[in-house]
Amino acid sequence: MRKSLAPSLKNKSFSNISHTSFVPSPSNNPSRISPKILQEAPKENVPNNIHEAGKLYFSVVWSKRTTKKHKTWEGDGTLIGSNGRFVLKDISGNVLGSANSIKPEELYDGNRLIIGSKEIEIQERLSAAPVVQPPAPATSEEKPVIGEKSKKRKSCNVFTPSLHIAKMRLPPGSSSSAISDVADLIFPTPNYSHQWKYNEAKRPVSEVKVTHSLLKSLRPHQREGVIYLYECIQGFRNVDNFGAILADDMGLGKTLQCLTVCHTLLKTGPYGNEPVLRRILIVAPSSLTHHWNEEITKWLSCERLFSYVVDSKNKLKQYPNTSHIPFVITSYEMLLKNINDFQKIKFDLLICDEGHRLKNNEIKVSVCLRQLNVPRRIILSGTPIQNDLQEFYSLVDFVNPGVLGDYQEYKQKYETPIVQSQAPDASEEIKAMGKERAEELSRITNQFVLRRTQNINKEYLPKKTEYIVFVRPTELQQFMLEKALEWYNSKDGSIGSECTALQVITLLKKICNHPSLIRTTSQQENTFVQYLLSLLPDWSEMGPFDSAKLELVQNFLQETILECKERVVLVSNHTKSLDMLADLCSHCNYSYLRLDGSTATLDRNSFVEKFNQPKSEFSVFLLSAKAGGVGLNLSGASRLVLFDNDWNPAVDLQAMSRIWRDGQKRDVKIYRLITAGTIEEKIFQRQIAKTSLSGCVMDQRNKLDTMKLSDEELKDLFTVQDDFSECSTHSSLNCDCDGKGQNVAKPIPEETKNPFDVSLSEKDLHENMLQVNELMNWKHFNNPLDNDLLKEACLSKSSDDIIFIFSNTTEITK
Repeated sequence: MRKSLAPSLKNKSFSNISHTSFVPSPSNNPSRISPKILQEAPKENVPNNIHEAGKLYFSVVWSKRTTKKHKTWEGDGTLIGSNGRFVLKDISGNVLGSANSIKPEELYDGNRLIIGSKEIEIQERLSAAPVVQPPAPATSEEKPVIGEKSKKRKSCNVFTPSLHIAKMRLPPGSSSSAISDVADLIFPTPNYSHQWKYNEAKRPVSEVKVTHSLLKSLRPHQREGVIYLYECIQGFRNVDNFGAILADDMGLGKTLQCLTVCHTLLKTGPYGNEPVLRRILIVAPSSLTHHWNEEITKWLSCERLFSYVVDSKNKLKQYPNTSHIPFVITSYEMLLKNINDFQKIKFDLLICDEGHRLKNNEIKVSVCLRQLNVPRRIILSGTPIQNDLQEFYSLVDFVNPGVLGDYQEYKQKYETPIVQSQAPDASEEIKAMGKERAEELSRITNQFVLRRTQNINKEYLPKKTEYIVFVRPTELQQFMLEKALEWYNSKDGSIGSECTALQVITLLKKICNHPSLIRTTSQQENTFVQYLLSLLPDWSEMGPFDSAKLELVQNFLQETILECKERVVLVSNHTKSLDMLADLCSHCNYSYLRLDGSTATLDRNSFVEKFNQPKSEFSVFLLSAKAGGVGLNLSGASRLVLFDNDWNPAVDLQAMSRIWRDGQKRDVKIYRLITAGTIEEKIFQRQIAKTSLSGCVMDQRNKLDTMKLSDEELKDLFTVQDDFSECSTHSSLNCDCDGKGQNVAKPIPEETKNPFDVSLSEKDLHENMLQVNELMNWKHFNNPLDNDLLKEACLSKSSDDIIFIFSNTTEITK
């Protein structure tokens, strides 16, 4: 018997919440972005300029359409949307193509689209129309001499604009009393080869150490990271290389590590105590420039060091070139607009935040950054370095040009052998060669690529419990899934011309979220879609009770918000599902905030701050998994529900890390919801078998590439479980437990190590794989479920509909 707040189909219709409140009614042409759709979106999530001008702007890279596995982008451009029509323009304003069939959920960073005869990849959403200007003149690629003194410059303008300077205050944890007893952090001294090359004047070798005001705030892994970055950008590891890639997980303090190194080298250096740095350029996504300014004020204002943010109000020409303002912060977009001005200033260090966007050497922003001729370069990226070895080469070659040779040399020596060794039918000789080259590549890049996972931060965080919850599909869901697969199988692939396997998978996933979401499908003239629509009940007869997951969420919110007084983050990969969750919250009178691809940059920060306030009026935060922003901290919530899964487990893992972060005071509980016996469970099993569900080097290429499934794999996906007395995933583990909370640990086979993993240590890899992939290390619970488990997880009201739960707790004994 289902326990639900939802009205019964027999006793009461759902007309009092018109079903349009759960799923927006489809428009006449749902494949377009129309003003009507924009008006239906929550107003607080839509920038004012959209309401006024009805236009959307996206920074993109473009190339001709090609079937090549590795794209070579031909240039940068802008995608402009207005009244359902999208136009692609290059940086000079020339029209390259147009399209009329782009869905709102397709407009997220990193997604690839076809516009006329061109293929594009979205880089980021722009708040206004970009300035069209001719390309900057090319400059010499010659590397400046590392100890060269910069010439004194007069201020570019007598007028000094308002600087982003806060009141003077000590860094967090500091006091006006004596500094606590913290061990000094003294940097390594340069070796003889470095002294021979860069200390021709034979200045005395000086001791360089971190100031105590910063030192006392550094955790052990941050101390190691600071030393690592210092050695890299000083050329201590290789006298010809001055770059580094810091690819730590989100929440490990990459910003503080960078600022600590910057402060040290702004004040002193290894030769005669002469400062190494004078001016530092920080380039970040527009949504993070404010964050960098705040962090510099937070940590360095007590040292009389401040920053200047280049934006639409403060021009680079007005930058007061003084020693106490050594940091210049700008966005990638602003740098492209003002590249000529940036080239006039000599910077000693370049920091590229979210630098994985430089994964192609030929895009405009990468070319412009190289033209600045900054010898020392740091890339920061919380996104795992990817399996795409061509993109990995671009990142490495940006921070340390030529360290791996030119691309053709690299491809022949490393990329081709490693990729060939991953083929299922690869010979032992090819596999051995691939392993050897991967290890050699790892040895080289480990000199300047550092990655740590959140495992090292566990002791500073509260207890985290993860639940993988398998729910029995409702009768309507089972009926719709069976009919959909019967239709597809009866056609024996003959409908492929109008409905591809990917489209069928998308429809099946919509049914798992809620059958009524079929009405939001863009190809409604498709006979397959028409057939499914004909099977749906009337709108007024449907509600949360027609989706197993939505009904569980409804009951879960009641227990969590009303009874436990905790806040919740609800995450989905689909905007229509977020619409449905939003209307559920409205119906149940839960105040919520929503962040998705349409949310303005300024609103993002505001929403996060409002939600994280100790006495916030908002109890639910609705988050788009792909448009959730970078470095998003939602520690105001102690529970997070992943409503649906993505093919790429990295997307899910990134979303789930939003609440288990620094600043979290309560124990955290994270839930994955899976409709049992359906395509959702098949996708989850595929994640476990194929991608290890770890945060290490993940393949995040266009998801169409991941859809190259064999006939057998498709056949397996297109099945629905008949018997729900057992959990298919648990059965596949060949576990002989009785489902009462046991966990049977098994060692990780050596061959499971990913040879593409050139950034994780053996320890981090092992811990990461234990964390999620090894379900044998988790506790197993089948139905009937333990009452204490249900009460703690706030799932008591849904106990009859849950067939299995995997549970895992991460806790450090302090």
